[in-house]
Amino acid sequence: MSQVDHQDEYYVTGIALSQFVLGGERLGLPTRELLRSCGLDECVHLQPMARVPVQSYERFLLELILTSGDEMIGFHIGQQVMPSVYGVISLLGMGCSTLRESIEITARYQSLISGNVGELTLSSQGDGMQVTLRAVHQNPVLRRHIFECVLVLLGRLYRFISGYPGLSPRRIWLEYAPVSDEAAAMIRKEANCPVEFAAGSSGLELGPEALAVTLNAYGDDTMRMAEALAQRQLEEQQQFGSALSQIRIQVHDLMLTGVPRRELVADRLKISVRTLDRRLADIGLTWQSLLDSMRLQLAREYLANPTVTVKEVADRLGFADLRAFQRRFKVWTGMTPSEYRQK
Repeated sequence: MSQVDHQDEYYVTGIALSQFVLGGERLGLPTRELLRSCGLDECVHLQPMARVPVQSYERFLLELILTSGDEMIGFHIGQQVMPSVYGVISLLGMGCSTLRESIEITARYQSLISGNVGELTLSSQGDGMQVTLRAVHQNPVLRRHIFECVLVLLGRLYRFISGYPGLSPRRIWLEYAPVSDEAAAMIRKEANCPVEFAAGSSGLELGPEALAVTLNAYGDDTMRMAEALAQRQLEEQQQFGSALSQIRIQVHDLMLTGVPRRELVADRLKISVRTLDRRLADIGLTWQSLLDSMRLQLAREYLANPTVTVKEVADRLGFADLRAFQRRFKVWTGMTPSEYRQK
C-alpha cells in the first residue's frame, strides 16, 4: 500500500460502493435496504466523489454476502459492467490509444475509485506487465470477494472497450484457495487463462499482444479534457480529505465533552456555519450524515463493551435521552441497541 496519513480514516469513494450496490441490485438483491441498515445514505454515499468510511463499506459488503447466500457474489457483481458509474475513469480508460496506456492511466487515478484502501501496482515482467492488487482489508472473506470483483470487472471492461471478446491475461494468481471446485472452474472459465490459487498475493500478467491492442474510442481532445478533470478531482480529493479530517476531529472531541453542535465546530475551525456546510457538501456530505456516521461508528464500539450501559452510550453520543438514541439506532441498523449488543 502507498503511505496514508494516519490522521485520516481509510475510505473508498462512492464509485466503489456503487459497483456493489447497483451490481447487486441487478442481481435482484435488496442492496439499498442493506445500505440504509449500515447507516449509509444512497443520496450521499453513491455520489462519485463521496468518501465512504471503510468500516461502513465493509459492514455493507458483509451484510450483502450474508443476504445473498452466494459464495461467489463478488465474482458475479464484477460481471456487471457499468461504464457510466465509473465517472472520469471510464473516459480515461477508453480514450487511450492502447491497452497498455489505458492500464497505466487507470492505475495513476485509481484512488478516485478505491480511495486510500487499495491500489493497482504495475511492474514489468519480461515483455509483459504485471498488475498486482493490494488492499488494507483484513477480513479474508471480504478480500476474496473484492479481489474477484475487481479482476472480473477489469477483464470485462477491457474486452468491452477494446471490442475483443477473446482478450485475456497471460495468467492470473490469487492469494487464497478456491472455495470449491465449482468456484475454481468458474474463475478459470472467466479468465480464459491459467489461474494459480494460494499464491500469496493477487494479480494478473498481460502479454505484449494484449498490451498492444488498440482502443482510442475518443479523440485526443476528449482525452485531454478527461485527464484534466481527473487531475482536478484527485487534487480535490486530497484537499477535502484534509478538510474532513479537521472537521471530524472537532466533532469527535465535542462528542466526548458535550453536544456536537454545528456552530461550535465552525467556531473552533474559525469559519462560518455556511462555509462549514459548503465544505461538507463539496465532499458529498451533510452535517447530519456526518454526525450519524460518526455516532454509529462510536455506538458500535461502545456497545461492544459490556461494561458500558445503553444509557451511558446515549449520553456519550450527545443524545437528549435514551429513547432518542434507541429510535435513531434502529433507523441506522434495523435493531435496537440491546438487540445489536446481543447479536
